[in-house]
Amino acid sequence: MLSKFSVKKPMTIMVAVITVIVLGIISFTKMQTDLLPSINLPYVAVITTYPGASPEKVEQGVTKPLEAGLATTSGVEEVTSISSENMSMVVLKFTESTNMDSAMIEMSGKVDQIKGRLDDAVGTPQMMKINPDLMPVMVAAVDVDGLSQEEVSQLVSEEVIPSFERIDGVAQVSSMGLVEKQLKVTLNQEKIDAINDTILRSVDSKLADTKKELDEGEAKLKDAKSQLESQNKTQTQKLLDAEEQLNEGRSQLTSGREQLNSALSQAADKRAELETQKQLADVAIQKMQEQGLEVPQELLDTQTQLAAGMEAADAGIAQIQQQLEALKSKESELNKGQTQLEQGKLALSQGIATAQAQLLVQEGKLAEGRAQFDQASEGAYEQANLSGQLTKDTIGQILSAQNFSMPAGNIVEDETAYAVKVGDLFENEEDLSSLVLFNLGLDELDTVTLADVADISFTDNSGEMYAKINGNDGILLTFSKQSTASTVEVSDKLRGQMEKLEQEYEGMHLTALSDQGVYINIVVNSVMENLLWGGLLAILILLVFLRNVRPTIVIALSIPISLLFAIALMYFTGVTLNIISLAGLALGVGMLVDNSIVVIENIYRMRAQGLSAAKAAVRGAGQVAAAVTASTLTTVCVFLPIVFTEGLSRELFTDMGLTIAYSLVASLIVSLTLVPALSSWLLKKPEKKGHRLFDKFTAAYGKLLALALRRKSVVLILALVLLGVSIYGSVQMGTSFMPESDSNQIAVTMEMPKDSTTQETRDMADKVAGIVAELPGVDTVGAMEGGGLMSGSSSGGAISMYVILDEQRDQNSKAIAQNIIDATSELPCEITASGTGMDSMTEMMGGSGIQIDISGDDMDQLKAIAKDVTAMLSEVEGTQEISDGMEDAEMETRVSVDKNKAMEYGLTTAQVYQQLAAKLVTETTATTVTLGGEDYPLIVADDPGAALTRETLGELTLSGTKDGEAVDVPLQDIAQITQAQGLTSINHENQTRLLSVTAAVDAQHNIGLVSRQVESKLADYEVPEGYEIVIAGETEMINDTLEQLVLMVVLAVVLIYLIMVAQFQSLLSPFIVMFTMPLAFTGGLLALWMCGMEISMISMLGFLVLAGIVVNNGIVFIDYVNQLRASGMERRDALVRAGQTRLRPILMTALTTILGLTTMAMGIGMGAEMIQPMAVVTIGGLSYATLLTLFVVPALYDIMQRRPVKNVQLEGEQVDQAL
Repeated sequence: MLSKFSVKKPMTIMVAVITVIVLGIISFTKMQTDLLPSINLPYVAVITTYPGASPEKVEQGVTKPLEAGLATTSGVEEVTSISSENMSMVVLKFTESTNMDSAMIEMSGKVDQIKGRLDDAVGTPQMMKINPDLMPVMVAAVDVDGLSQEEVSQLVSEEVIPSFERIDGVAQVSSMGLVEKQLKVTLNQEKIDAINDTILRSVDSKLADTKKELDEGEAKLKDAKSQLESQNKTQTQKLLDAEEQLNEGRSQLTSGREQLNSALSQAADKRAELETQKQLADVAIQKMQEQGLEVPQELLDTQTQLAAGMEAADAGIAQIQQQLEALKSKESELNKGQTQLEQGKLALSQGIATAQAQLLVQEGKLAEGRAQFDQASEGAYEQANLSGQLTKDTIGQILSAQNFSMPAGNIVEDETAYAVKVGDLFENEEDLSSLVLFNLGLDELDTVTLADVADISFTDNSGEMYAKINGNDGILLTFSKQSTASTVEVSDKLRGQMEKLEQEYEGMHLTALSDQGVYINIVVNSVMENLLWGGLLAILILLVFLRNVRPTIVIALSIPISLLFAIALMYFTGVTLNIISLAGLALGVGMLVDNSIVVIENIYRMRAQGLSAAKAAVRGAGQVAAAVTASTLTTVCVFLPIVFTEGLSRELFTDMGLTIAYSLVASLIVSLTLVPALSSWLLKKPEKKGHRLFDKFTAAYGKLLALALRRKSVVLILALVLLGVSIYGSVQMGTSFMPESDSNQIAVTMEMPKDSTTQETRDMADKVAGIVAELPGVDTVGAMEGGGLMSGSSSGGAISMYVILDEQRDQNSKAIAQNIIDATSELPCEITASGTGMDSMTEMMGGSGIQIDISGDDMDQLKAIAKDVTAMLSEVEGTQEISDGMEDAEMETRVSVDKNKAMEYGLTTAQVYQQLAAKLVTETTATTVTLGGEDYPLIVADDPGAALTRETLGELTLSGTKDGEAVDVPLQDIAQITQAQGLTSINHENQTRLLSVTAAVDAQHNIGLVSRQVESKLADYEVPEGYEIVIAGETEMINDTLEQLVLMVVLAVVLIYLIMVAQFQSLLSPFIVMFTMPLAFTGGLLALWMCGMEISMISMLGFLVLAGIVVNNGIVFIDYVNQLRASGMERRDALVRAGQTRLRPILMTALTTILGLTTMAMGIGMGAEMIQPMAVVTIGGLSYATLLTLFVVPALYDIMQRRPVKNVQLEGEQVDQAL
């Protein structure tokens, strides 16, 4: 038995107490201080760059492959992504039990596999764990009197930033507004044109000589052709004349032959006729002679004439035959002439053919020479135009290749190694200017240097930077801490270094615009202050009730010892000092004395009854040991269900549960060890000081309780009515994730219309900053261009401002933020302002305001649904700044390539993109040069005058091929160029397209109540098949967290009941005590309603704690009633006696807890608003429950416990003998 041991061995207890004190103090000095517990969010982001790619191209080419590949990673619960211009971000949410180190290794392997399938232009995917440490610890501004922006930049980059980076715990130092110099090579088209003209003149001169020779050759060939044609004509005519004569002679010969043959035929016929007549005459003469007849002379004359006629005919025939022979001779001559004519024709033909062949050869040579000349002329003119060769990419490659120096190896001679180094680096501007790009070998222009075609100059980005502090130009530095480092420690070290630098460099001013460390210190100190005041008030209550310093001292000592005991346990279990853990201690400080009060009050009562100090200490503590142990366990056990929760609830509530458990367990041990030991020493003399006022109050309570027992129905009905009223009121109450908290910093964002110029934006920012600086309560205003440090990109129309508030201000940060909005409401810009306390944390963890996610595949359908949802939101009272995400869309130029036309020139869509993208990128970083010991990036840029515009885009010539030859084709010939509205980003959730409609809730309405109206309207909306609408953002986070807390409360109630069953060894008595919980919840809800607060995560935490606290009084009350009844007292008399006897400890324990939370409930100090609802709920619930417990619990006991209480015997010994 602890009490008996402690009374017997007080020195052992003293040693243990001293040990606890020493360990507690050391632990406190070494504990890490942060705003919130270490939150290990199971998220990993994969960020991939894709230069020049549109959101659609990023989605198809990067995001979808990554989503498909990474979704199979072990433990992945949800995959979301954002595809924007040039970048893809895929975020994977893992289950709570996932080993994130193993998951990162698995993801790394998958990313490597996916990378090989991505486009060559896609950068290497970078993986990054997401946690609150990504938020900057501090944002500071730097300016130096008397130094220009360039000089300040050099000092900051060379001295200031390195000094901060050396600080232990600092992970990264980023700068904004730092002027950086660079060496820029800008192509000059006028210089290039001048070189082109020189080359052209030289080419023209050489080509003119060659052309003259070709022209002369062609003229000679023409003359030769003319002469050949003339000779051919003359000879041909002669042959034609000869042929005509031969033909005429042949004709005459034929005619003569025909005449002679005719004459010969006639002569032959005549001779034949004569011969016949002669034969007839001869026959007649012969016959006449034979007959002897006289032949008449006439007959003989006729014979003679016929013979003469025949001779004459023969002579004529012979003459004709001679003439025919003569004709044959003439025919032979004609044939010979014909042969000679044919030979002449052949000779002429061959001669002409030979001459023509010679001319053709000569003509071919001249044609080939002419073609070569034309081709050479074309090539020469192309080479004479260096514009196609002098591109930024070519120049960049040359510069990178020439600015080269690398060891090639070693030469070993005589066992000595000599290093061989190849190349050298540019040492000055002259090296760059004189760098030879081309060797043309022309008389007028031998070599072309970089200076001949480009302008070389030093430039800086001062025109692109905008950062001001209280109207002065400055540089902003942002500091991120290592994940294991303490925010406060890092902040303190940074501030120490800032003071050191201000002393080291005269005129240097370092101003912290945002400092989490200071905010954490203010909040933590505020809670610590409330904790100390709560402890002091609790001690005063003890003194008022006990009216004795000695027992008050005994109880008061339990507070610091229990706290130090708890702090030591927190240190050894890794719990940091944060607003949640300190809230647990502050909540527990009032309860730390509860156990000691019950014990000391019982010891005090026993001592007053005449027992010795030692006996009173042992018996008094032993009598209530079981009750205080049970009451402690009921309070501690409410946090055990945390193991069944997940997400943010578990991360945040674990620290509070541990601190309350540590402190209450410590207080239990102290109450059963130190309190009896000190009581046996300090309460030597029995003292019985009357308390007339409290005695009268106790007597009056006894009468009221007796009356309540006779009118139990009235009491119970009243309690039930108030419970119903509180439940109805809770339904009408709003909800929020975290209570609004005050801050010493305000974040302001100024956005200009999209068509505003950069200078107009900066001028307006100066005006806004000037107005804000004049407002009451504002100390410092820092402004910078861009959407904020966490936005990932900057917009020319956005300015972020950090407003530091005076510590001694009359208004809180929320009121001053509204003043800023009101003061700038008439300016032509949009201003948003908010504190940088829990609002920014809430937004980072789940977003703020109302968010409705619409998911589906078709973007046009998503847009249509989004417009419908936007219209519905506009009808809900309290919504403002409604956005469907489309107003951020910008006009874009779309190039739709006609694939068929492009292929005619051997071009694909990808090749068109590559050539167009190369032209649109006007600058490229070639290399880094070191001049005068300083490193400068070497930038190569196109001539500004050659930049494309939307009007000239179609005229861009692309390089292609047609019929095997290289050709140039205008873009407009193969593509359609249109202007359209494009998305700035495409969101996915679980590989499905997502469009979000968002809305802010005005200050007069609550997000929870507005969300209910939105849900009601969405329930009536008919969603197309394949699409889904869900409420996300802060509403989803609130609902999820409240569900987790309700689960914790339900499980806690079950555990509390089981503990009481074990305590009372009864199923009915705990049930009676459990009725104190709805009473407590009634009081808590009524307290929230009266204070105008909402149901939040913190207020629900108050209800959870109430469930464990409120039953304590019921346990003590029922336990004592059972003891009295077991001793033989009648039921109602026992109830009245127990009520009167336990009234003081019940009121003391309740009041110490209530007053311990009073300062916290009043919201005193910055940051106290965050835990104020928990204190309000606890005070309201405990006050109401304590009051009604004194009447409702006895009434319920009187109804339910009608059977007599019996002592339980165990081997002849009464268990309750000690009672």
